[in-house]
Amino acid sequence: MVTAALNPIYRCDAVSHAMNQGKESQILELLCAWRHVAVLHSREQWRLFFEKGNFDGRVMSRTGYEVVGTSFGQMIRQQCVGILGSFISCRATEFRNAANSSSLDDATKHQLHFINRWKAWFSFSRPLVMRDGTVIPVEVRRLARAIMRGILRRHRLPRLHRVGMVIDQRMVTLAASQSSRRYGWWLRLSTLEKGKPVWVPLVQTERMEARPGKRALTIQVNQDRETGGLRFGIVTDCSAQFAASREAYMPRCGSLALDVGLKTLLAANDGSRFGQRWGERLAWYDRRITALDKRLQRQGIRLNRSARYRAYVRQLRGWIESEIGRIMNRLVQTHAPASIVTELLDFRAPGLSRRLNRLIGAFGKHALQAKLLDLEQRFGIELVKVNPAYSSQQCNRCGYVDKRNRPRQSVFRCLFCGSQRDGDVNAARNLWDRRSAPAEGAGRHPRSILAGLVQHFNAQHPEPRERLNGTKGRAADPRPSNPYFRGWTDGVGLTGSNVRHR
Repeated sequence: MVTAALNPIYRCDAVSHAMNQGKESQILELLCAWRHVAVLHSREQWRLFFEKGNFDGRVMSRTGYEVVGTSFGQMIRQQCVGILGSFISCRATEFRNAANSSSLDDATKHQLHFINRWKAWFSFSRPLVMRDGTVIPVEVRRLARAIMRGILRRHRLPRLHRVGMVIDQRMVTLAASQSSRRYGWWLRLSTLEKGKPVWVPLVQTERMEARPGKRALTIQVNQDRETGGLRFGIVTDCSAQFAASREAYMPRCGSLALDVGLKTLLAANDGSRFGQRWGERLAWYDRRITALDKRLQRQGIRLNRSARYRAYVRQLRGWIESEIGRIMNRLVQTHAPASIVTELLDFRAPGLSRRLNRLIGAFGKHALQAKLLDLEQRFGIELVKVNPAYSSQQCNRCGYVDKRNRPRQSVFRCLFCGSQRDGDVNAARNLWDRRSAPAEGAGRHPRSILAGLVQHFNAQHPEPRERLNGTKGRAADPRPSNPYFRGWTDGVGLTGSNVRHR
């Protein structure tokens, strides 16, 4: 029995409903008002952020209460603060990476990190004093403000005009059906008319029934962008079950590095490969979507207005999510790693069309990140993210980095030592080597990482190599013709300014 305090871990399962048009119109009216008030709250929270430096979910404000009421208004404000806070947390990570990759001195970087830690990019009302008593000068604070402004300009701020509703137990109740065999649950949802709630019959699903845990008193309501229909999500608290599974999980290996590709989904540093037919299935979808696109263009029909195209997209995303889940579950069963080393994910492939790369880019990255997070919460598998810059071009045996080392996606052939292996496995081994190197962290710029790889290799091999011992197939030193080693001479290493970014 787990007696320690548990961090809440929630899972949301989508369920279908069977309500009439009158009930659906009442909920759609509530959703429209919810989104309107959410936009008002977001404007208010942004004003507080630029004035005080943070969002405040407990601010004494009755914005929108006359439209949706007090309880709904408080829920909307809390949801708004959560969404905006998550957005700013991602921008704080970009700020940290920008400071790490800059050419500023260490003292200035430390002060920028202090400002970033306290989210004091825009608040100048009071001085910032570090632990050693150093007062951060105004010039550094202005620099931090300029950096964050530049980061925010690269992103579109959350508008919340299409946000879904997250309704807690104050305005919703969920009860199991006592007599109906078709509808497993009845949802009682309050509306804008006081004292006139709607009862929504929800259809049970096998996934929801198999989900262990306690049903949380929270319901999510979203609107499908394509059909305009409503979708309901039931939230389950899985904290106790996940704590028990972490207690029972017994790792059989230490760290396992995974390289993400689009021909083979995952390649491990021990030579294992998972999802070897992944690329074939993606190419199958690519051919059909591309052919449909050409046919619709000849007919003068926009692609997003085609029901067949929308069906292809739904089918593709469903297959990606289920395939990633199946492969990761199999990986845990066969290897049972204590930690997983992954790269900063990128789901683009040169062999696929631009449209398919755009479709699978964000969704595939999100699906894999969600599954990795699920494994971390379910089994306690530690996730270690490293910077993959030039890992696919660097030889894991000798360390030589060259774009010509990988003539094809699945083949790696080092031009310096002549070793050959699978390209994805070679990249996974490089990621495994970087797991304990803080200098190769996510905050470093790729140009800086390349400079370090070049300098390290030149230090190990200061003399130019001729054809060794007359061995056939081993050419002379490839460095003079490699743009990464431009300016190299025997016995002289390169600096970061001599290295060109790929």
